[in-house]
Amino acid sequence: MTIPPVVRFLAAQALAFGVLAGLARWTTLGDLVSGWGWVACDAGLAVAGCAMFRLPWWWLPLAAGLPFAVAAASGAAVPWWGWATALGLLALIYGGGVTTRVPLYLSNRAATEELARLLPATPGVRACDLGAGLGGPTLGLASRRPDALVVGVEASPGPWLVCWLRALPRRNCRMLLGDIFRHDLADYDLVYAFLSPAPMPRLWEKVRTEMKPGALLVSNTFVVPGIEPERIITLPGRSDARLLIYRVPG
Repeated sequence: MTIPPVVRFLAAQALAFGVLAGLARWTTLGDLVSGWGWVACDAGLAVAGCAMFRLPWWWLPLAAGLPFAVAAASGAAVPWWGWATALGLLALIYGGGVTTRVPLYLSNRAATEELARLLPATPGVRACDLGAGLGGPTLGLASRRPDALVVGVEASPGPWLVCWLRALPRRNCRMLLGDIFRHDLADYDLVYAFLSPAPMPRLWEKVRTEMKPGALLVSNTFVVPGIEPERIITLPGRSDARLLIYRVPG
């Protein structure tokens, strides 16, 4: 079983703190280092721990900055329930990304318009938005194609609730709370995903296993490693914004 990056990140922080606590207790380092020097040592050890646990490079600045942020915040007069509320809000908004390794990305309107063009013209066609976020593509596609059934799947409770409330007036749109990799894709003609590089190989294997031949996987920005897309549609906005269209082989 692969350990999620956030767990390895927290383990690196805990290891760094433990090493420093041991050094402070059993050596004379405490006579030489004090105050922000301890924080700098903690940051350096946390970065080393992240490298040891083979985390991608973008975790290293976070590892270095977290001890300084905690030290600075410790002097602020914030009650315990303030920190608990902030942590709870973060879990509601980003909690699903801990296991799926998918941050909250928002698709632009151009992506939704292209999805409506890619969806087959057959009445009753079915589409799925994996990692629906705040529901933009799901609701936009349901609006543009009232003859289609559009399902959004979101793992984080906060964004899902927003999606669900927004979808209530639409009879051809459903919002589901759950793991995107536990949702069966067999009945869909098109699956849309704006995820991250990490889950793309697993997603492609799921698509090949569950979806019918000729169905489409449309990935926003992120490629399926080793698989050539059938078509690439450039989107306005970011320099790398594009839709990669993959057809399920027969």
